[in-house]
Amino acid sequence: MKASERRLVLMFLLILVGGGSVILFDLYRRKAEAIEDRKEALDLELVEIEALLEERDLWLARDEWRRANQPVFESQEAADNQIFKEANAEGVSGVEVSGINLLEPVDSAYFEQAGVSMTATGTLEAVFEWIYNLQRPETFRVVRNIRVLPDPDDGRKVRCTLELLRWYAPADTSS
Repeated sequence: MKASERRLVLMFLLILVGGGSVILFDLYRRKAEAIEDRKEALDLELVEIEALLEERDLWLARDEWRRANQPVFESQEAADNQIFKEANAEGVSGVEVSGINLLEPVDSAYFEQAGVSMTATGTLEAVFEWIYNLQRPETFRVVRNIRVLPDPDDGRKVRCTLELLRWYAPADTSS
C-alpha cells in the first residue's frame, strides 16, 4: 500500500471515528437529558408524597369523622322525604319557601345524593342565615346553583333560587 493510500485510509478512519463519536455523544446527551427529566419528576413526586404524609393524620381524622357522622343511604324514598322536609324551612322566621321540586338522584361509588330545587323569599339577612344553617358540615348538605335577585313584589326582600343537596354514604358500605 502506498503512503498516499495509507493517508487516505487513515483519514477515512478518522472521519468515521469522528462521525461515530458525534452520533454516540448525541445519543448520550439525549439519554442523559431524559434521565435528568425523569429525576426531576421523581424529586417533585417525592416532595408531594412527603407533603401528603405530613397531612396523613389530619386526613385520617377527617375520614374517621366522616364515617362517624355521614348518614347512610337507606332508600331513595327516605332520602327524598328527608331533603324535602329540610327544604321546607319550618320554624325559620322570615323565610318563605316555594316551588320545591325533587332533583334526579346521583349515585357513585363514594356517595348517594338526594336534592331539591326551590325558591326562598325573605329579607337578605334571613335568607342567608337560613342558607348558612342548612350547610353545617355535620349535616352533609350543600347549596348549589344559587341565584339571588330582588323580590319584584317587595323591594325589602330577595328571591333566592337554589338547589339543596344532601350526600349519603353508600348503603353497601359505611365509608
